Amino acid sequence: MDGRLAVFQNYEHKKTDDKSPAQWRSARSLRRHRRNILLLALVVLGLAFWHIFHTHSTVVHLAQRRESVNSKADAHKRHEGLHRPSSKVPASEKLSKLRDAVKDPIINTDGGNAEANVRQRQEPSEEQKGSEMTEDHATGPEPDVPTKQKPILDSPGADEDKQSAARRNQQKEDSEEDQNPNWIKGPVRVEADLDTNHEKEPVLSAPDVESKQKVIEAEPDEHLVLEETAENLPEIIHIPFEEAVKSHVLEGWEDDWISHGRFDSDKWTLKEPRIDFVYLWVNGSEEAFQETKHPFELNSILNDAEGNWISSHGVNRYRDWDELRYAVRSVEKYAKSFRNQIQIIVNSVKGTKAGKQVPTWLNDKPSTRDIVKVLAQEEFMDRKAQACLPTFNSLTIENQLFNTPSNTDYMFALSDDMLLGKTHSASDVVSPLLGPVMGFKTNQYNTIHPPNEDDAHRFGEKPFLIYTSWLLNRRFGQRKRKGQGHFGHALSRSIMREAIGSFPGPELQSTCKRFRGEPGFQLYSWFVTFHYLIERYREAMLWSLIMLRSDVDGDGYLSWDERRTLMSALEAGMKNEGKAAFRTRNFYHVRKHLENAGLAAPKVNTDFLWTSLDGPSSFMNLECAEFEVNECLGPGFSISMSGYQGKNPSFSTAVIFERVARNKPQCGDCLLKVVLNQVKQGLSPILPDEKTQAAERELAVKALMRYKYTIVEPNGLFTMLTDAEQIDKMLVEKYVRGKTPVPGQLCLNDDVATEEESELVDIQNAMSEFYQGLFPEKSDFER
Repeated sequence: MDGRLAVFQNYEHKKTDDKSPAQWRSARSLRRHRRNILLLALVVLGLAFWHIFHTHSTVVHLAQRRESVNSKADAHKRHEGLHRPSSKVPASEKLSKLRDAVKDPIINTDGGNAEANVRQRQEPSEEQKGSEMTEDHATGPEPDVPTKQKPILDSPGADEDKQSAARRNQQKEDSEEDQNPNWIKGPVRVEADLDTNHEKEPVLSAPDVESKQKVIEAEPDEHLVLEETAENLPEIIHIPFEEAVKSHVLEGWEDDWISHGRFDSDKWTLKEPRIDFVYLWVNGSEEAFQETKHPFELNSILNDAEGNWISSHGVNRYRDWDELRYAVRSVEKYAKSFRNQIQIIVNSVKGTKAGKQVPTWLNDKPSTRDIVKVLAQEEFMDRKAQACLPTFNSLTIENQLFNTPSNTDYMFALSDDMLLGKTHSASDVVSPLLGPVMGFKTNQYNTIHPPNEDDAHRFGEKPFLIYTSWLLNRRFGQRKRKGQGHFGHALSRSIMREAIGSFPGPELQSTCKRFRGEPGFQLYSWFVTFHYLIERYREAMLWSLIMLRSDVDGDGYLSWDERRTLMSALEAGMKNEGKAAFRTRNFYHVRKHLENAGLAAPKVNTDFLWTSLDGPSSFMNLECAEFEVNECLGPGFSISMSGYQGKNPSFSTAVIFERVARNKPQCGDCLLKVVLNQVKQGLSPILPDEKTQAAERELAVKALMRYKYTIVEPNGLFTMLTDAEQIDKMLVEKYVRGKTPVPGQLCLNDDVATEEESELVDIQNAMSEFYQGLFPEKSDFER
């Protein structure tokens, strides 16, 4: 008989026996237990009745209060109608009509709508104006917040407590359901009225919030529709390599260069690239510019009742010390041999012959017009951006520079306060072998959580670096990324277009920021382009190794034989790991490589830190003493029985690529580094076989040539200008009177705080003495 069955039968038999004293004690204990349960149930029931009664009272109270407030609002409307001039429609009536024409109210993160949440941005605190960030930046909500949540900023002007906010949200939800149950997400439509004498519209407020007159940013319908469109676009898209390189044509030398780091100068000849110099320029003191900008300032969401923002914002951002004249002189003196066009990006203005700002010193000769192109925003920004013009925000303009028309792909983008200080070669900016030259600061950003309101109020460029770091982390995986140097930026128009276009929602949102400091974040064009280029090169290497070379049969999975081949390569490369001198470090041989190809060697940026021919820049200071195959490439990767007879999803090339490219970045870095350790120079170990995978190999070479780059320690001087005495001591006395050699590039940033006319005249004179001392000869483009 089964043991369990025997015990059960014995228990049934004992149930009929007389109860012992112990059994009686057990029965009393059971009765007490039942009594306790009954008492607990009564307590819970009482609490439930209390909760129902309290909730009912609260709802009645809110309904009565809402009815009272609505009646007061109606009375206020009648009062406005009696006291306003008949020629003007009361603002309250305008906003009431908007409810019928509106598509939907923008839902904010606290449950409110945009009508009640348009508030001005605060100035950054003194603590936020500190030194550069040098450590990881982890910001935002706790890790369990969904990563797809967009970082929408609450307006910084409100300090209501949580209970008040919750009550207000409940009232708005009830009110919206009563008025229009079909409202969905979208903007309030407001016709632009830039008449400076026009009344300022009050923002719709929740009934229990203190009434306060605030300014609505009056924008055309197209602008508002564009902002709504941006909200519905994806934040990130992935562009296939096949799509990215489809228009590229190889000349024939590229395979040998990428594979072995060799260039056959007897067979091939390279030409020096032509490079556009692109300047952002504004003359903020010009009356026509002031008249164009002022109505938009009045209608800006940043405007305040006291007018403090208008009187203080961007004085130094728009002030002109005649820098552009001398910046152009420096290009003609030190870069004329490879300069293509000089493009000057300006604002359109009313009341001028050209309809846009034009430097007064620029002549109108045909030879000048062939080289110097003065481009208003409307002349190059794409069709979508036209609805948001004009803009007075340099970040917005910079995000569209790839659209400037030209017959060359490469440009050197500068502000008008940046000058060249020494003779340059084209290779100081870009070369056909090694790509664009990039410089970085020491500050690093690694934003793990969505940026928050505190991040938006950090000083200077930090909000945009933090936000763009967050997007790059989500696209390419978490890692520290350095901020770009504050000098000229070497850019490929096609790469910049791809980089910014990979973030469609943020790109369009950035387009609609008319003034710097408006609510929300913006893509930082230089930061996103530089690091996109670096990351795409790394991705191209991993794609070539995993998706092309290792997947010999092209079925999308790595069989046991294919996995064993990759592990053999890792085993061979691991023997040379840790030998610093085994791999040739091409960044030590840049001059030799360029001169061998018939190109001029760099004259300014000669301190090379890395070239992409050495691998991704993440190799710098990377140690790979151990490489756990099953941890990095997938559980069971090294076991023959895993997927031996079929296609194991764990060994899908797409899964492995995602794992090493984004989810485990260090695994991807070490995979590439160890595999490359098989050879002294070049990237041949990660390329498809040249005989059996010729088409795949060509694709890989095209991708690696497209995303090549070089990193340098820039030869430059960055100075914050504060007063005439400082300028005379640090610049004039040292470089003009003292004849000290001038650095390769100069950035003289306006940090002048005074508004005293006499002090400004002294500063102007000191600046003129410095500029005239360095560049006394006129360029051919001056009157």
